Amino acid sequence: MKCINKYILLVLLFALFQSCKKFLHVKTPEGQLTDNIIFSSDSLATNALIGIYTNLVSNSISFPSGVWSISLLAGLSADELDNYSASQIQAQYYLNDISPTNSINKLMWQQFYRSIYQCNTVMEGIVNSKNISSSVKGQLLGEALFLRAYCFFYLINMYGPVPLSLTTRYQENDTLYRSAIDIVYNQIENDLNKASQSLSDEYPSGSERIRANRSAANALLSRIYLYTGNWRQCIEKSSVVINRKDQYQLCSSLRDVFLKNSKEAILQLQPILPRYNTFDAPVFILQNAPRNVACSRQLISSFEPNDLRMINWIGIIKVDNDSFYFPYKYKMLPDSTVGEYLMILRLSELYLSRSEAYARLGIFDSAWADLNIVRQRSGLLPLSSNSANILGTIFQERRVELFTEWGNRWFDLKRIGNANLVLGSIKGSLWQPTDVLYPIPISEIVLNPRLTQNPGY
Repeated sequence: MKCINKYILLVLLFALFQSCKKFLHVKTPEGQLTDNIIFSSDSLATNALIGIYTNLVSNSISFPSGVWSISLLAGLSADELDNYSASQIQAQYYLNDISPTNSINKLMWQQFYRSIYQCNTVMEGIVNSKNISSSVKGQLLGEALFLRAYCFFYLINMYGPVPLSLTTRYQENDTLYRSAIDIVYNQIENDLNKASQSLSDEYPSGSERIRANRSAANALLSRIYLYTGNWRQCIEKSSVVINRKDQYQLCSSLRDVFLKNSKEAILQLQPILPRYNTFDAPVFILQNAPRNVACSRQLISSFEPNDLRMINWIGIIKVDNDSFYFPYKYKMLPDSTVGEYLMILRLSELYLSRSEAYARLGIFDSAWADLNIVRQRSGLLPLSSNSANILGTIFQERRVELFTEWGNRWFDLKRIGNANLVLGSIKGSLWQPTDVLYPIPISEIVLNPRLTQNPGY
């Protein structure tokens, strides 16, 4: 009977979550019976929420990981990766000349909004249900709020103003205007603060760090406050997580950082395909001359001598007289025993965020202290507080610590205003200032004429 119930639930979840053919076009009445079944108990509602995580790792063509992930595409758009693919639609990211008809761009937009729709569905179903316990209801609402905020963060940093979809009502979603970035950030902040209040310090998945807890919400809030220039709040939220030393620590060995349930991990995505670890490993690891991507010389030359990250997180293969470098944070190829999970949030980012926030406030001793914690873990000597240009040093440290992780380098270049200077010198006339934003997919503008296109497209 349990197997039959699980099968029925999976069918209903598939029908509910895959039904958005247009931007967010799902007719609520058609899903009413499905909602009543899915949100009729703690266990069924929990499975619905877990389904959102599952959809993020269900195939190799998705924004978290794989052939067209944010890490890969943003790495091409910035200066982390060189393109060797014969795919013209992928080359557009490397050339910073993305067509509004680009199918990768369309797929990414739709995947984000599908995830947001799923979050809205779960939140509405939980709130309207009388059969879910208050403790489970709070946990699931917190996770859905976190996941929705996470998606909106990436949307605004790739596309700028975006439609702020907060409901499953298709009549509203199909006619939304693009909301200003500060309005979306306000919504993200509100969602994460509510999530932090609803979530527990412990993981609902037990020893597995694969579902959001309070620290995940605070870690993302730290990033939001960094991006919006709220330095004191950034310090506060970073410190809340950093100070949980019984739960989170920097790994002493860099080879352990990306292992499943690493003590540095704040949140990871667990693979669901048998004998698969991450989709990043088979995409990035080179076993011959590159046919997709490889590390750029700009990235390789940014490492200091004796930096252990170059030794542990960068691979090298020699083909004839040429040497090619590749991201090697994830080392386990398919058919390996599952030992790696995809990292979403990790502790070292919080040290670097707090370091930057301290520096922006002129609290330099604390800024250097946090920065040196990350440097010394990588085998580098601590820098003196007398060193000049602390912000430049922090940005450099972010570059070599967070490379090819969720577009951090691409977003950093834009948020600190260095994109034109850095990418203009590398890509020459190919680079235009309007390239800092990706185009709104033309198919979405056709469906909703209220959506306007970004400049330059």
